[in-house]
Amino acid sequence: MVDLPVSLDSLKPVSLTSSLVFLMHLLLLQPGEPSSEVEVLGPEHPILALVGEEVEFPCHLWPQLDAQQMEICWFRSHTLNVVHLYQEQQELPGRQMQVFRNRTKLVKDDIAYGSVVLQLHSIVPSDKGIYGCRFHSDNFSGEALWELEVAALGSDPHLSLEGFKEGGIQLRLRSSGWYPKPKVQWRDHQGQCLPPEFEAIVWDAQGLFSLETSVVVREGALSNVSVSIQNLLLSQKKEFVVQIADVFVPGASPWKSAFVATLPPLLLVLAALALGVLQKQRRSREKLRKQAEKRQEKLTAELEKLQTELDWRRAEGQAECFILASHPPGEIQAASNSTTTLNA
Repeated sequence: MVDLPVSLDSLKPVSLTSSLVFLMHLLLLQPGEPSSEVEVLGPEHPILALVGEEVEFPCHLWPQLDAQQMEICWFRSHTLNVVHLYQEQQELPGRQMQVFRNRTKLVKDDIAYGSVVLQLHSIVPSDKGIYGCRFHSDNFSGEALWELEVAALGSDPHLSLEGFKEGGIQLRLRSSGWYPKPKVQWRDHQGQCLPPEFEAIVWDAQGLFSLETSVVVREGALSNVSVSIQNLLLSQKKEFVVQIADVFVPGASPWKSAFVATLPPLLLVLAALALGVLQKQRRSREKLRKQAEKRQEKLTAELEKLQTELDWRRAEGQAECFILASHPPGEIQAASNSTTTLNA
């Protein structure tokens, strides 16, 4: 055991003046003044946001304190990378990083209780990362950190049949607007994986992924062929099923040789039928043309005969009476129209 020296001065009673000073200090403390036990609380778990949408970053003090006079800063990765800054009871957009300007909104309805929310609009893939909020005053400073994850479920795939290739049928799939990098899988009707003939997944100008993949379906992998594109972060996928009949695959159908052998004679028969139809139409048009010429010649002869007789009657002064007596007005008009048509 070790004896420690004890000074008699330390055993003197505390003076009344010192006690009064200590009590006055306690009374002068403002309600809600920060202490070492105050915490800054943010999102407890990573936040998942979809491309093009909005996300909220809530932050608050615990226990509740009035934060109106504090500096509140949202940042990415480091406090120097300012996402949004509230200082001296006003917002300072000039201190923001360029990529976040005109994309943030501070909701401070409950700032008197130490609670604020930052809204970030128009999410893009490059927004993903570590974020934080920091409360600072003359006698308190604290911050909270969390992670933002970004995802996008791409467009509906465009599936096309490219044609015959290497003894099978080539199917091609295209899609865009995915984030993060998607997983593509071809399967046959038994659920077995089909190796892609070609696959390319690349970044586009918006930071999203576009993909193109193809597969050659051969005999033995017929019937249903499915293809799926999966977003692992969202645990969602888009899947399509293609029905392929045996007859379309080279060598897969016993009827193929019979069909190929029958095709040339069939084409000859169709060609002969088409030629016969054309000849029949040509003969009909020629017959109608000759009939029209004969009617025109007959009408012309009758008009010439009538004109000769009219000239003779006119010379005798009896033309008008002859016309009225021999032909009704309707026939005269028809004859006049026919003459005009022929002259034309």
